[in-house]
Amino acid sequence: MYWQPAQHQRTFLELSSSTEREGSKREATVGLYQDYLSLPKGYLRAGYRFTFSTRDASYRESRIVGEGVLTAYSSDMVRLLNRTRVELRWVNGEYSYRVRDRLHFQRLAAKGSRFALAPYATFEVYYDSREASISRIAGRIGSEARLGGPVSIDVYIARQNNLHSTPRYVNALGVTTKLNY
Repeated sequence: MYWQPAQHQRTFLELSSSTEREGSKREATVGLYQDYLSLPKGYLRAGYRFTFSTRDASYRESRIVGEGVLTAYSSDMVRLLNRTRVELRWVNGEYSYRVRDRLHFQRLAAKGSRFALAPYATFEVYYDSREASISRIAGRIGSEARLGGPVSIDVYIARQNNLHSTPRYVNALGVTTKLNY
């Protein structure tokens, strides 16, 4: 859920859950972020995120997040964004950090249309201090759609290659509902 308390600021509340179809992993996440929107070609975000196992106490992660998003190219039809994120992580009490760099190419939705599709593709590389190397490469293809009023939906397929952990390859179908106030 997004809330814009001022023209140059946005507050973002994240409430999510995830489940593995082939495994017993079930997790929930609560996060709170503040965005500073008044940069000429992008924005900055800082926040905190807590993820935990909903089955037992086997997984708990606290994460302090800082990121910058730069508009590399933009026209009336398409845009290319580059997001760099730094995550200070405490996974089950053990400290590590991760740096993520993502390219996001998107066709922009037509302004003023009630049900507007905005297809996109992303490519992301993860560096993890626990491995001291690139640990994951991921991609996503999907589309955002404005459903009316403050509601939009994001439907996508994703591929993730884990270089140092299992499962080695993850294919996923995702659906995210967004509320903008």
